[in-house]
Amino acid sequence: PKNVTFIELHSNYTFKGIDGLAVPSSARYLNESFEFTHGFGGNFELGFYVFGAFVPGNGYQYFGSHIRPRFTVPDTWKWPLGASLSVEFGFERHNAGEDYVWDGEIRPIIDKNFGAWYFAFNPNMDFVISGNDKHLGITPQWKTVYTIQQKVGVGFEYYGTLGTFKKILPGDLQEHLLGPMVDIYSIKDWEFNSGFLLGLTSNSNRYIFKLILGHRFSKK
Repeated sequence: PKNVTFIELHSNYTFKGIDGLAVPSSARYLNESFEFTHGFGGNFELGFYVFGAFVPGNGYQYFGSHIRPRFTVPDTWKWPLGASLSVEFGFERHNAGEDYVWDGEIRPIIDKNFGAWYFAFNPNMDFVISGNDKHLGITPQWKTVYTIQQKVGVGFEYYGTLGTFKKILPGDLQEHLLGPMVDIYSIKDWEFNSGFLLGLTSNSNRYIFKLILGHRFSKK
């Protein structure tokens, strides 16, 4: 909503990385990213990310930042599905030994409520426009939630990396993460989302715990 600011802390911890790592403990990142979002109207918001992580043996490292404008289709259009589009853009690196690259993602969001059920599908595309790994990738996501008495939601989340539009990866080289999650809606002005993701291929991080904590601030 207009004049509402939303601050989130996104945390995830990798208990076990992909198969075959020479040093398995090197995958045990504690990612800590902050998102700041402000509503400018009924259908537009602007977000800003700060990416970072506690890296095994190296302490906290700053990984980069993105901005994220997002537009939502107004209810007055009377579409049968919810629809919005966000575009992230900024600079990022995966560890302190790498150079920053300009990258981002294009995220369409299609969702629908059916009574107590909620379904969302994000046919995401990630992109890198500098460095040695320039690409436009295919990174779909979906979420299914059943809400209990409008207080708690339980369901599943999925995250995938399939390759690029030029080359779809073989199945065992793709990344597929799927796991149970819970949302809590009953605490006023707070957001709580948590889950545990399981890697379904040998090139997926095997076990990831995720947590999002957020708070809304309204301008009086």
